[in-house]
Amino acid sequence: MVFPKGDEVEICSKEEGFLGSYFEATVVLPLNDNTLYKVQYNNLVEEEDQTWPLVEIVSADEVRPVPPRTVGEATRFFSILKVLMLSTMMVGGLGILLRNKD
Repeated sequence: MVFPKGDEVEICSKEEGFLGSYFEATVVLPLNDNTLYKVQYNNLVEEEDQTWPLVEIVSADEVRPVPPRTVGEATRFFSILKVLMLSTMMVGGLGILLRNKD
């Protein structure tokens, strides 16, 4: 998959302690026939000067597109489903507590 300059992407960390974690970034520049990318992270900063966003060069196998954002009906459906699941878990938990008091 090829990502042009300005594309919003996610970078998979291969660093110990963060292995498999994904961080949102923007492609600054594709390099070496799109086998490398210079990216700027959205939420990570430079270690030396924490006022600057972290910019680094990553290999293409660490880059993936940002998942699509859900809006509208899908978001509302999953929000309602989440509330129902949490409510059911709480009611079930209360029932168990009440039975143990008898």
